[in-house]
Amino acid sequence: MKKTTLPVGMHDKLFKRANVTYRIERSISDLLISRGFNRIETPTLEHVEVFGDEINNRHYHLFDKTGNLLALRPDITSQIGRVIASTRVETPIKFSYSGKVFHYNEEMRGLANELTQAGIEIVGYPAQEALQSALKAAQEALVASGVQDYQFEFSHASIMAVIFETLNLDEEQANQLAGLIRDKSITGLRMFTQANPSDLDDFLTHLPLLFGETETVLTEARELTQHPQILEGLDAIAELTRSVSDSLPQTTVDLAQLPTMPYYTGIMFKVFGDKIPDAFVSGGRYDKLFERFGAKELTAVGWAIDIDSVYQAIQDSIVFEGGNAWQSD
Repeated sequence: MKKTTLPVGMHDKLFKRANVTYRIERSISDLLISRGFNRIETPTLEHVEVFGDEINNRHYHLFDKTGNLLALRPDITSQIGRVIASTRVETPIKFSYSGKVFHYNEEMRGLANELTQAGIEIVGYPAQEALQSALKAAQEALVASGVQDYQFEFSHASIMAVIFETLNLDEEQANQLAGLIRDKSITGLRMFTQANPSDLDDFLTHLPLLFGETETVLTEARELTQHPQILEGLDAIAELTRSVSDSLPQTTVDLAQLPTMPYYTGIMFKVFGDKIPDAFVSGGRYDKLFERFGAKELTAVGWAIDIDSVYQAIQDSIVFEGGNAWQSD
């Protein structure tokens, strides 16, 4: 192998891309600090246990000189959970951060394995207040980064939790079901419910269709199930979207949204635009993370914005000449 080749999923950023992504990261970071978020920087390398109780084959692992298994961080939220649990940081508190995260993707998919994120964590505040504050900060960060057209999409982690707990599947079956939900396979889910019947059959087979305008989807979903936890999740989405309707008059829901992180326990949200298929922002509520590190349960809400996705969305409007870059009208 030539020394000039890069590991799979790694890329050099040159000129316009390097300049613009740096400016996006700096603009978002400066904005969040000005809004009262405490800047935090965590190490790129951590003990593997920080990110889960089991080895994840999508994470990058290596050993230190004493044989301890380490991981290149796949997310920063888990690290902040460790910081709060292991130091004398007093809550409530608001953090902001930016940095690299690493996920291993299959070679043929052509995805980047090194990503730049900026984000926030709001810890110890009342849940509704934290959610509203997080959504407002996300909007301001998108504006600061130059994104003009975007849509907030909501779901609730309890919906998927109820489905998987009710069916009590083994690992292979759970992975199969997750794939069918992710692919929105109506036929596949119908066949799955026939093989694994439960009181949630009607809801589960309609799950791929439960996306779109918020009130419409919530009304349809309530007609498909009487499960109290699912209904509570639907009510939580309705309450939040009504409370932010002045700043977010048009929102969507996708009840088949699988958690992007295993620690989400409540409202989840993503932000999409027209020019790229991936979300600019992913976030949600996670109250149980701190217990993994031996701390008490704390209300927490956070999000991360993918700097590289933002660049893809705005690159056509960027004028670049040498070391200078700015957005055109």
